[in-house]
Amino acid sequence: MKEKINSFSITTLLISLCTASFYGVFSSYIVNTSKTSSLLSIPIGFIISLIISKIFLTFFNKKEELNYTDKLKHLYPKLSILLNIISILCSIFGYILITYRLTTFLSNEYLISTPRYLISLLILILTYYTASKGIETVIRISVITFFISIAIFFFDFFSLAGQINFENYLPFITVSYNNIIISSIIFALYFSIPIIYINTIPMSRIKDKNNFKKFYYIMITASFIRIFLSLFTVIGVNGSKVTELFDYPIYSTLKRIRLFTILDSLENVSISAWFLFIINTANVMLVYIFSSLKQIFKLNKKKSTIFNIIIIIICFSIPNLIFNRYNFNESYSYIYIPVIFLLITLFIVILSLIKLKFKQKKYTN
Repeated sequence: MKEKINSFSITTLLISLCTASFYGVFSSYIVNTSKTSSLLSIPIGFIISLIISKIFLTFFNKKEELNYTDKLKHLYPKLSILLNIISILCSIFGYILITYRLTTFLSNEYLISTPRYLISLLILILTYYTASKGIETVIRISVITFFISIAIFFFDFFSLAGQINFENYLPFITVSYNNIIISSIIFALYFSIPIIYINTIPMSRIKDKNNFKKFYYIMITASFIRIFLSLFTVIGVNGSKVTELFDYPIYSTLKRIRLFTILDSLENVSISAWFLFIINTANVMLVYIFSSLKQIFKLNKKKSTIFNIIIIIICFSIPNLIFNRYNFNESYSYIYIPVIFLLITLFIVILSLIKLKFKQKKYTN
């Protein structure tokens, strides 16, 4: 029998899932799109994400014994394979994107002489090994990361707070309202994706499921506060024009931290939290991909392992054969793939809720 998991433990994954994508994927996109007004678009996006979260939570509370993959099989017997494969493909892209960004960061900032493919291989092996141990292992690592990241965040924030120049926030609105709306929607959709991966575990496996919503909203709010204060600090220290020049604006700002005027390079300690967030996010995505493949095609242990290894080979090949060749980091086009995934999933979830409501009415009558 599978062990029960408490609400606090599983919702700590939200911190990793939300923060990893922002720090590593689209923080520079938000700043380039909204400039100083990013500090307005992020709160608006957060409010929108709460509405989306409400829709997802309502869906996930239905058929508590089933996870997301099985719910689609239950509701759409004929279309479920197609719908689940779409989700798996989008998740594979998300996994490739997040690990590729970590690979390029490590290659550019720390391991300059190390071949990029070797760094990528090590990250894939690490995440494959952890994910193969199951969601329980991933959650334990997430809880440890949660407490470590809190200490690092407060140290970073208070170390940089004295360098904030409030004139850097003025003028506050320098872009069109369309830009603010677009960046708000992008933020909201990215911020809503994590709940899909949280539902890798059926609600029935959460021993205090009555507390799940409470912890979900606490963690999602904590993630928002962390992201908002991070961007607030980055723009306040550098100004939006300088921040736009950075591919990893938060890391670049962390380089300003000095302790007692003698200890520098402390960004190497601070950025370790982001590394952990990335690894946790990649782990969760792999768990979802592996478990979904096993459920869809009813694979035994041996076949499941073969499929999983094939997935890892694909995830290794695409970045090293395609991304590196076409300067993938120089374009923001990749930002929209996860957004499309969320929109498709949101459409399916809303349609499913409507279908469940009609079924319930029919049964009642």
